[in-house]
Amino acid sequence: MERTGSGLALITGASSGIGAAFARRLAERGHDLLLTGRRREKLEELARELEAEHSIRAQVVIAELSDGRELAALEERVRGLELAYLVNNAGYGQGRTFEEETIAGNLRMVEVHVLAAMRLTHAALPGMLARGAGAIINVASLAALFPLPHNVAYCSTKMFLMAFSESLYMELAPRGIVVQALLPGFTRSDFHRRMGTRTYEGFGRGLIWMPAEKVVRIALARLGNGRVICIPGAFNRFLALLRHLIPKRAYYRAVSRGYERLAARGR
Repeated sequence: MERTGSGLALITGASSGIGAAFARRLAERGHDLLLTGRRREKLEELARELEAEHSIRAQVVIAELSDGRELAALEERVRGLELAYLVNNAGYGQGRTFEEETIAGNLRMVEVHVLAAMRLTHAALPGMLARGAGAIINVASLAALFPLPHNVAYCSTKMFLMAFSESLYMELAPRGIVVQALLPGFTRSDFHRRMGTRTYEGFGRGLIWMPAEKVVRIALARLGNGRVICIPGAFNRFLALLRHLIPKRAYYRAVSRGYERLAARGR
């Protein structure tokens, strides 16, 4: 691949899945990396691999983004950097009803998905604006378009990231900053494995389940084309269109019944 990039890219949640795929793709383009996450061994292994393969510098910062002190330390570090890319990717799933999850658990998801993305974006902007260049990618989810039971905080925070990105785009595009909300659907990564979801077997695995590398390739190809929301994959775009065509009352009824049937089967 032609090395088209220069400058530093910060990627949160970079130890696996979409975050690691962003790291690999941006390293191929010649960007130095700042990789953050909680799994030191995986991050350091990835950093060594990318430094050896692409002759870039890759630094690792271990940070729990729901910890206010650790987030503040990362935020302060970002304020002193001139980032070419900020990829707010850190996140995790839920799978419980709102009352089953503790309030602390629900708030932790808000802290990781929403507050961390806001604070790191705010910290990165002065350097980007001073140069009149930079890209911010907020990894949301197709769930931003599909409110779901058993995922109240998850869907809500992903909806926020989508709206946050659209509003930022309108403020920042005239000043040279590119913003994207990435809405992947089912992706082959640790995200679903950690939730206990069976992923790639059976019907539709090639249609429904996308490799993280393909998601990232599409995201970067569409970055800066005037469209803020990026939904990778024809099947996912079809679902997004279908969602807008279904009356809300019918959607609520169908989804609620579907989850009731799953609960009856013991899932």
